Amino acid sequence: MTIAEQIDDPSERLRATLQVESAIHLAIQYRELVELTPDDIAPPFVEVDSPIRILSDEDSVISTTSHDTTICTKCDAEMTQDLEFCPACGEYR
Repeated sequence: MTIAEQIDDPSERLRATLQVESAIHLAIQYRELVELTPDDIAPPFVEVDSPIRILSDEDSVISTTSHDTTICTKCDAEMTQDLEFCPACGEYR
């Protein structure tokens, strides 16, 4: 909202403000709907102890066998060469 308030053009400022307010309203509405879902559906919001992914010993083992680097070995999703991890599941190469 602070950045939107700094826009000089009044119509652009109003558009940006409405867009931010709409996104906030939608997020609040979604959060309320999630709270009403049955317990057998996992909530999309997960509390984590740390924002850092801790590698276990088995994660840090480097495979010496050759494998197709365009397919994730964990979830079989297609991977691009420029990423060191799978964009679908987060598994590192």
